Parts: sequence; structure tokens; C-alpha cells
Amino acid sequence: MVMTAENIMGRILLDLPDEAIRRLDHLKQRRNTARAELLREAIEQYLERQTQNVLHEALGLWGEAAEDGLEYERKLREEW
Repeated sequence: MVMTAENIMGRILLDLPDEAIRRLDHLKQRRNTARAELLREAIEQYLERQTQNVLHEALGLWGEAAEDGLEYERKLREEW
């Protein structure tokens, strides 16, 4: 476990294809950033997208429907 001023970080072992490591090293050189930092950044972005997808799926039950929710409710009540 690594301790920094901001966080306590755990370690993981990650196997990547040689091509991914080559591309990661190329990006590391371009951005002058450590591999580990690039991986942390990528994982944070991935986790954020997953959270947004879950929220969108849960809150977007109407999908792309153009019908107003209140109008839909009125139509349903007319059937009673």
C-alpha cells in the first residue's frame, strides 16, 4: 500500500497486451507523465462513465419519447 499526502492507495497487478503497453508508453512520453498516473486517470474516467450510464438508464426510463409525462398520465387516467 502506498501513502501519499492525498490518499492511501492499494496496488494491483495488471496484465496488458504488448500493443497496449506500447501505446501507453508512447502517451507517457508525449504527456511526460508516469504510466501509473495515466492508468489511474483512465480508470477514473471509466468509472465516471459507468456511473453516468447507470444514472441515465435509471432516470431516463422514458428514453427518447417525445410525449410529455403529464400528458401521458392524463391519458391513462381517462381510461379509468
